[in-house]
Amino acid sequence: MFDHIEGILRQYEHGQLSRRDALAALCAMTLPAVLPAETPPRIGTATGLNHATLHVRDVARSQAFYQDLFGMPILTRQGAGVNLRAGHSFVGLYPAGAQGKPGIDHICLSVNHFDADSALSRLRALSVNPEIVHRGDTEEFYLDDPDGITVQIQDTSYRGGVGRLGNRNPA
Repeated sequence: MFDHIEGILRQYEHGQLSRRDALAALCAMTLPAVLPAETPPRIGTATGLNHATLHVRDVARSQAFYQDLFGMPILTRQGAGVNLRAGHSFVGLYPAGAQGKPGIDHICLSVNHFDADSALSRLRALSVNPEIVHRGDTEEFYLDDPDGITVQIQDTSYRGGVGRLGNRNPA
């Protein structure tokens, strides 16, 4: 290895390598000869941001804001909330409630062919216990990231459908 370093430095000193090329060669020497195999994701590969759900003070006011500025049509209504289409994604607007604070309630990541049962067993092995919610004939997950931000996992086919069972907020 030291012979290689000496050779690179010699080439640089004799003008045979630019400073940039010499540094690149030295950095490349620190890389492993074989890169470790990529570990497959434990739940599945996220294919996109399905939606973000916001808690707002006034749903109608927020709806007007997003529709006026971004032309987001209504995708679905759920209870006191509304889901506005944004391309292949949507933004859910739901009342923050009397004591609630406006902000992001959660984000939802899409996973192709999401298999809740399979993902559940893999997550429990890591001591991660998501909340499972049944939506029609599908299951979805809610879990918190390391900073306590709620992340929903749903199949890519989900597009703001009917209200869910369970104790989560709509969307």
